[in-house]
Amino acid sequence: MIRVTLASNALHLEAARRLRRSQEVAGGGLELLIWEPRRMRLGPQDSRLWPLRLPVHPLTLSLLVPLARAGAVRELRLAHLRNAGRALRRLAARARRLVLLDDGLDQYREAPRAVDPLAFPAGIDYWLFSDAPAWRAPWCARFRCRDLGPLFDRRHDPPQGVPGPPPPPQGTLIIDSPGVERLQEQAGSLPKPWWLIPHPVRAKRSWTLPLAAGDTCLQVPPEQLLPSWRGTVLVGESLMLLAALRWRVSGSVVRVALPPGSDERLRASVRGEAAEDAAVIWCE
Repeated sequence: MIRVTLASNALHLEAARRLRRSQEVAGGGLELLIWEPRRMRLGPQDSRLWPLRLPVHPLTLSLLVPLARAGAVRELRLAHLRNAGRALRRLAARARRLVLLDDGLDQYREAPRAVDPLAFPAGIDYWLFSDAPAWRAPWCARFRCRDLGPLFDRRHDPPQGVPGPPPPPQGTLIIDSPGVERLQEQAGSLPKPWWLIPHPVRAKRSWTLPLAAGDTCLQVPPEQLLPSWRGTVLVGESLMLLAALRWRVSGSVVRVALPPGSDERLRASVRGEAAEDAAVIWCE
């Protein structure tokens, strides 16, 4: 018997890690991780959690379909079936049990972008991060929502990554993300210096204003800086929005702008946060 976990990005992988660590393997069997090498790196712990690992490939999935038809795939863990090929859909249809993994901001959207709730049986386990459970959309109630804990935990140090400069005592941290370009209209009021973290995907970069002398472009994960940032933070429609809110320290300000046409429930949640916390400034 095989339990298959499909991780298409680093968030899926972290959700799968937490779930895998929290549960013993009932009844033995193989643990198989199918992962996307172009979008994530595996760590030493992953070798222990998944002794058998294969990269995402149509052939990999096609080879699993006969096993699923024979009843050998006892569980398939995945985030969604968006853009799924025929082999993955057949695998999902034949697996004995399906388990859903968190896919980021979708749980907070009235109309999720990637997850199609009706594509999965009602009542199956849906493992979600709990950074903002009050924001969770009603459609999540179709499933048995299970708690992975917060993705951005205040009790722990931020994830380790490429060493970066220490956070400055003042200034503006710009987390490039969809919608943040709307905050460029406020450029004259943004404290200097500016510290820009470009979006990792060049095609999705939104901040277009040039940096001046004294400003800096940082090639570090925002998670390294946010827990101790004492200044202004600009953020758009990104998981870093949740990180900026959870890790905001006393004296700092978070300015949020979402792109036009973004999900109204998500907008309402941010609007409500701003109404309760004067240090969260919502750009309508």
